[in-house]
Amino acid sequence: MTATVRAITTAKPNSVGSFNVTKPTGTAQGDLLLAFHSMDQGTLAQMGTPTGGATWLSLGTRNSGTGYDMKTKLWWKIAGASEPANYGFTENSTGTGCVAIVAIMGADTTVTPVVAQAGSDAGFEVTVATPSSTPTGSDDLELRWAAGNPDFEAVTWTAPATYTKQADLQGNNTTACLATKQLTSSAATGVQNFTASVGVGNRHGFTVDVASLPDQPPRPPVIVSQAVNRSSRW
Repeated sequence: MTATVRAITTAKPNSVGSFNVTKPTGTAQGDLLLAFHSMDQGTLAQMGTPTGGATWLSLGTRNSGTGYDMKTKLWWKIAGASEPANYGFTENSTGTGCVAIVAIMGADTTVTPVVAQAGSDAGFEVTVATPSSTPTGSDDLELRWAAGNPDFEAVTWTAPATYTKQADLQGNNTTACLATKQLTSSAATGVQNFTASVGVGNRHGFTVDVASLPDQPPRPPVIVSQAVNRSSRW
């Protein structure tokens, strides 16, 4: 079974210390959930572990400094039997952020998603690079997250060629884009660039590969032996 996006929800919190993000529509027990969270101000410690349902686990962290800079955290978990309608997140009470939660069906939940990250804090550029990653299999689902500080300018994003843009977000002075691709090879996927409509600073790029459930071998036919009753007439 191939790992596939079931649904995505997003949030763009501004100047709040805590907020909720809706559970992706149709999330089912056993789905793999990924959460991407970028914030422009404060400290990494203020971006606490999300709350609600099964425990969220850290998948990746990037910090462009303290104070008015960029921070990103990635989280993952396997959906339990009693997931809530919303998940709780925290960040600096004067900061702005972007969050996307992705529910993935058909994922091999025995395998921790592969994650790679890159970034640049120099100047403002329209190109945000997401790094190459080596998937676990030829049918992985790949997710790419690009984020940065747009200096309070409105931003729209163009995803890398062959990737499907899933979210285009801006929370005041934080902007981010999420794109996905169904892979057909286990080869390294290469650096892929997102393009912002205006220059952004403190650029963060993350690449995540989610393994698909292995195909189940066909079951052999079940042969039921039946007794044959014969009668003879003399």
